[in-house]
Amino acid sequence: MVGSVETKQSAFAMTEEQKFFYDLRGWILIPNVLLSSEIDEMKAEAYACDGSRSLRNSRGYVDSLQKLLDHPAIVGILTEILSEPPYLSDDYYSFRCENSFISIRHRVGAISNEQDSENHIPSNNLPHVVRPPQQANAMRYQVKGNKIYSGLTRVVWELEEVKAGQGGTSFLSGSHKANFNYGGPDPYRANISESPWEESMRETMKGYSCPAGSVVIFTESLIHAANEWTNPNNPRCAVFNCYNSLWAQWYLLNLDHEIIKKMAVKRRSLFRGTWKLGELNGSGNFHYSADNRSL
Repeated sequence: MVGSVETKQSAFAMTEEQKFFYDLRGWILIPNVLLSSEIDEMKAEAYACDGSRSLRNSRGYVDSLQKLLDHPAIVGILTEILSEPPYLSDDYYSFRCENSFISIRHRVGAISNEQDSENHIPSNNLPHVVRPPQQANAMRYQVKGNKIYSGLTRVVWELEEVKAGQGGTSFLSGSHKANFNYGGPDPYRANISESPWEESMRETMKGYSCPAGSVVIFTESLIHAANEWTNPNNPRCAVFNCYNSLWAQWYLLNLDHEIIKKMAVKRRSLFRGTWKLGELNGSGNFHYSADNRSL
């Protein structure tokens, strides 16, 4: 799907083209999703959060940024790659959101204050995955029966223009399906540190270019990395939301209950607890509440 959409529209189904390239590369880019007015509103809210990597006790998701959690441009895709047919409903989501942060980074050297150095050099600039190759677990990417199971999945909303090679997220396309370890001394290590092939892998990794208001979706089983921001024209302002199946959790939730409980009922279901067996007030695990939330 290319072009602007209003958030009030129904979710767009994942296309066959998107499935092909997501399975082939481990990531897809959808450009020009947000309207200019939406971008301006969301950027203002993001900058007010001061680029907090933790939205707890911040202004994040109080206003317009909430729309990104279940924007129609991503809901159909996340349903396709994270959900199972028995748990599809119009009343709640069949996947969960478990972690969110905002990243605001300026061009290297643009800010002299040492306290702002974290804006230049990301802490996760070493290429990494959620779990290393050959480690079978609930977070890994799989395809069975013509169905994608993406495991831990990241959605990145770019609120400023991104130019390839100038500091956006980069990927080693196809590595989400690797069957062999990437050469480091520790087969359980989730990053490529001490691998004799690190330079070759970094040379193979590619980024993307996109206008403001675009969204990138990738499986965390894909080798990926943050990079120093060198774009001279604008800082990076991005919102990172992480999603998972109903039955698995990787991150601690970093959104406050007071923020979530003010969301629409269906949106709140993104943050319900991670369990299936049993009942909660006779209703099963479908809705968020103070007694049924991920921690």
